[in-house]
Amino acid sequence: MNTLDVPSIAAFTNAGNIRFDFIVGDSIGSGKGMEASHDLYIEIDGILLSGEKKKLRTIVSGPKGNSHLTSVGVYLITERILGLNGKSDQKAGGLYLPETIVSEGNIIKRLSEFGIDTIEDIC
Repeated sequence: MNTLDVPSIAAFTNAGNIRFDFIVGDSIGSGKGMEASHDLYIEIDGILLSGEKKKLRTIVSGPKGNSHLTSVGVYLITERILGLNGKSDQKAGGLYLPETIVSEGNIIKRLSEFGIDTIEDIC
């Protein structure tokens, strides 16, 4: 399990606290009597630009498991770096974090193209 996401989030958000929990148990898939899925629960608790306090939760569920979810991430990053399908807008040189290479504008749509479900909840 790669945990580069945790330091990356801290680096580009200046968040005061970042917590990473690894839990083993029933997944969304196995809970439905299907094959075990790999589920990521991402919770962000903070203050919006408007000054309003909010808690956001996103669940990314890969019904084909961890290796498929990781492979899709690697593919989307590679697609952007190599400019496949006209997706590249990377500048020459510099240091890029994996999470900053893939466009967040259409990431949910792209993940769904590979059968990965995303559930968003604003508390």
